[in-house]
Amino acid sequence: MQTAPYLPGRQCGANSGEITLKEHIILGMDKRDVEEQRDLWLSKNPAIKVVRVHPLRREPQSWLTRIGMRNVPRVSISVDYEDADVATE
Repeated sequence: MQTAPYLPGRQCGANSGEITLKEHIILGMDKRDVEEQRDLWLSKNPAIKVVRVHPLRREPQSWLTRIGMRNVPRVSISVDYEDADVATE
């Protein structure tokens, strides 16, 4: 299976049927929390077609993470998806 390079939120594809991909970033405090947030977001948006779920990524440390201790998101997951409203046009 080949995948075409794209920019999130931009149109891409061949002359036959272009698609518009969008990216959604989900933040969480740990792996379990971010996966729960991802599942919640996907259940609230059943009309979207998920193209790719990126692996878990640790967010860079900042002053906010030092001050907020465990109440600040430390990991994220990016989800590339195709919006159903745009795909049907």
